[in-house]
Amino acid sequence: MLKKNKLREWVPWAQRRSNPDIFYFRKDHLIPNSPHPLLVYRNFFNKEGEACENWLKKKFAAHHWFPFAGVPPFDAIFYYINTHVVLGVCAGVAKWQLGGTLGLTMVVEKGDVLVIPAGVALQHLESSVDFKITGASALNVVPKIRKETSGHSKDPGHVADIPIPETDPVLGTDDGLLTIWLQADMPSR
Repeated sequence: MLKKNKLREWVPWAQRRSNPDIFYFRKDHLIPNSPHPLLVYRNFFNKEGEACENWLKKKFAAHHWFPFAGVPPFDAIFYYINTHVVLGVCAGVAKWQLGGTLGLTMVVEKGDVLVIPAGVALQHLESSVDFKITGASALNVVPKIRKETSGHSKDPGHVADIPIPETDPVLGTDDGLLTIWLQADMPSR
């Protein structure tokens, strides 16, 4: 049985929804990762079943993110090479490895939304039977992946060159990645 993440400090509901957890990952010899951090909006929504999927697709589309069919592969470490993506967890709970083998292990659960920069590694470790996600891409393209096991040791997609989206997939033009990713691009970083 997967353990749910425990909140370490109390944060008001409104702030918890609009202030994501922020995770930076370094590149290694197999994974480019990204200069932009992965963002996790915890307990962002409370929708069920098909209503969840429809609500997320409409929210992402309203902020100019493009819903895509399918889910990430669950058999290897991989990363997206041509776009940033957002994944919303509609049901269940899962344990993922993020940032490659030098990254961190995280439990994601219904209501969580992850904004994943191109190049940041993901690996599905385990999940509940009912685990279901909905995704969208920042660019109007079919997201392409590269598996770590494919033997590519360089960044052929130049993931660092993929532009910052004009909107956050859940907050729109209000905040989120617009503020956080632009700060990550500052020379002092």
